[in-house]
Amino acid sequence: MNSLNIGFFLTLLFVGSIYSEDIAKHVQCLEKNNLSQEEFVTMAKAAIAESNESDDERMKCYTHCILESWGHLDENGKLDLSTLREKDRMTEEDIEMAKKCKNDNESVEEKCEYSYQVSTCIAKAMKRKDIEQAEKAERK
Repeated sequence: MNSLNIGFFLTLLFVGSIYSEDIAKHVQCLEKNNLSQEEFVTMAKAAIAESNESDDERMKCYTHCILESWGHLDENGKLDLSTLREKDRMTEEDIEMAKKCKNDNESVEEKCEYSYQVSTCIAKAMKRKDIEQAEKAERK
């Protein structure tokens, strides 16, 4: 994965591709949370690798900021699955993974922690799915 893909990994989770307005929102959320692009890339890699290096409040609040700016959070600050469906950027299987992650983290009350936990849960589930698909393809 090149550094651009790693840097926008969590971002791409919910939008599927990068548009100029998405980049602008990404930059705004970085600035709002005093996070550099380099720090973001490092923390995104750590989150995917399930490392504790990503347990930085700035990264957690960045995740909340970006989900909120894209309209993926409902009025209670919880993941709005309908927005994922409406944008038609996730498969039904991906939506089910997101639903499970949402349900697993429903009791998390702090907004930044919630957004981060849901996002990393989905990222890890998608990573596992990709690995399983690659392994199946190799066996054929």
